[in-house]
Amino acid sequence: MEILAILLIAAIAIIVEQQIFVRLVLKNVTYTARFSTSEAMEGDTVEIIEEIVNDKRLPVPWVKTELSTSRWLEFAGTQAARASDTRFVPSVFSLRPRQKCTRTRKVIAQKRGNFKLESVSIVGSDLLGLVSVSRALEINESIRILPAPYEIRESGLSQEELLGELTARRFICDDPFLISGSREYTGREPMNRIHWNSTARSAQLMVFNNDYTTQNRAAVVMNMQKSPIGDPRPLTNGDIETYIKAAAFIFDVLAANGAECGFYTNGSGGVHEKGGSGKEDYMRLLRVLSDIENTCSIDFRDFMEQTEIADIYFRDRTDIIILTAYIDDFTADFAAVMRRRGKNVVFYCNDDTVNETHLLRLGRVGRFYY
Repeated sequence: MEILAILLIAAIAIIVEQQIFVRLVLKNVTYTARFSTSEAMEGDTVEIIEEIVNDKRLPVPWVKTELSTSRWLEFAGTQAARASDTRFVPSVFSLRPRQKCTRTRKVIAQKRGNFKLESVSIVGSDLLGLVSVSRALEINESIRILPAPYEIRESGLSQEELLGELTARRFICDDPFLISGSREYTGREPMNRIHWNSTARSAQLMVFNNDYTTQNRAAVVMNMQKSPIGDPRPLTNGDIETYIKAAAFIFDVLAANGAECGFYTNGSGGVHEKGGSGKEDYMRLLRVLSDIENTCSIDFRDFMEQTEIADIYFRDRTDIIILTAYIDDFTADFAAVMRRRGKNVVFYCNDDTVNETHLLRLGRVGRFYY
């Protein structure tokens, strides 16, 4: 009789426990996840910070979360399930009353683009594992991954092999704000140019020596069209990622040399970014590259023949760098016209079958391999 009473009490306790946890296990339980930064470079390691709070007096013995995000975010030290382009990352927590738990995960950004922490599924259970209550939450936290420049040590390419000889356009007059030392007074300099410290040291009149500045304005043109034949078809995924890395490398080189850089492409609806020469301009161009989709919205010839491209955007450019999968009669003619206008035109093409006639007209054509 006593055993039956004990079993009855135990059964009642289990039923009561189940009813309590069914109603309260996920009550006042909140979950948030965020990236440690809003922007990173391809290949960088960033952090995802998970935070779960049990804001009630009842403990939560077992709660599992499953975070969904992009497959291109590689979670270090976890066995995450994949479904096409989505990655599911599980976590298990045990929460005491009024407790907050924070977990930080290391994530490697494997590809450029914009990636989100899309949603999370939360499952709570009781002490005996007899109750299972689930809830889904939207998160919508995002991170922008900028493309990494082409790896020079792997490709063996140098700056000169990629860009060719960028002709420096030097201003006729020296720059009054760029002082490179002092020189002897010739009698033609105004008195406010006298370098009094040098004059005192040398016991003769010395003046500031001003250096010359140069100015390069480059245009980087990315052709997203795979072939000039037929309807415009986009590049393969491998080609477009290589082209984007190449463009990032070119931007990096131009920024390091203080050259102004613009970017133009016939993909993603047509992009015309006039750009600039500062660090922020360089970062803005990288953000444009991170957003590019593998589409070809307009034939490359039509794109280049647009009045605003040929006459406005290229008018003040000193150097034109074209990334293209092919070189045909039009691109060769375009290069010849631009060179007659005094512009330096450099092609990058990963096609080894470039027509010999075109090569004779174009000179050396740079190449990337991946």
